[in-house]
Amino acid sequence: MRKRKTSKRTGTRALITARLGLLAVGGVLVYGTGSMVTDGTFAGDSVFTMETASNPMSGEAPAAVTAMAPVQPNPSSAEPTTSQQPTVATSITVQPNTVYPGDVILIRSQAATSVQVFNQTYKLKEVNGEYARFIPVPISAKPYTYTVQSTDQKMSQTFTIAAKTFDTDAITVSKQMNSMRQNTERIDADQLKINKARSQSAPTPYFTGPFVMPAKGELTTPYGYQRVVNGQPANRHLAIDIANKEGTPIIASHNGKVVLADSMYLTGNTIIIDHGMNLFSIYAHLSKLDVKVDQPVKQGQIIGRLGTTGFSTGPHLHYGMLVGNTYINPNPFFQDSPYEWK
Repeated sequence: MRKRKTSKRTGTRALITARLGLLAVGGVLVYGTGSMVTDGTFAGDSVFTMETASNPMSGEAPAAVTAMAPVQPNPSSAEPTTSQQPTVATSITVQPNTVYPGDVILIRSQAATSVQVFNQTYKLKEVNGEYARFIPVPISAKPYTYTVQSTDQKMSQTFTIAAKTFDTDAITVSKQMNSMRQNTERIDADQLKINKARSQSAPTPYFTGPFVMPAKGELTTPYGYQRVVNGQPANRHLAIDIANKEGTPIIASHNGKVVLADSMYLTGNTIIIDHGMNLFSIYAHLSKLDVKVDQPVKQGQIIGRLGTTGFSTGPHLHYGMLVGNTYINPNPFFQDSPYEWK
């Protein structure tokens, strides 16, 4: 969709599918979260979204976003890096110290190998001389000061989830559009491909600094909007949509390795990039794929072209970031390197 307003819509410019919670309205696809499992991710997730690029904590969407200028591929630069690594955390460090529902925290420690938070136990991975892990903040999390504690009870650190409200977007779709969600066979087949692509990640991060916007254009749907479809609550939009003309270059938001480059039923031509540490980015509805699976990519490298393939009613890029199978707010990654979050 080119223009997104917090108002009720009518007509047939929408597509929804129940199995993955997907919704496409005027070029906007929405995926919903699934159920939490023991490693702290959510099963059955498929969502992308994002808020203001200039202020990730606001609920306002800018009129336009810009992408980093495309650069030529340099495969060696996409190798996992140990450069620019901050001082090792000796206790437990939580970055950033204040977050919002749907964000992500980076846990680091030199001693703790597993921690407990959100009523879950998370195993930390060895990364550049310390133990670390990204942990998604549930979109349903209540404002509170939470404690991250090592499983041996010897170390702990607090962080705050601040209050935040998300706008509601009410739409009405035709019976024909609503019936498109019934092709569960193709949906399930695609989900198997997606799960396999995100089942493994490089233990060392490919990224070193901030991520960049993957395309130029108009930000049409921010992160976290609550959908209401035909008067019934639907899933949240947990990704960012950037509208522009078909053929607009799409670039890698940071260094990484391509783990999926395929035509999918719901998302059309889709690319998923592994950035290491179980962190992924996804690019959907492309008109053209310019990379292949297992190919290393560099930040700013052209990986495809903007389009309207799959369940989409207008040219746009649907961009999301995930920790494992859980979609997270990508805005903080555009502001600074996760290791520099305060």
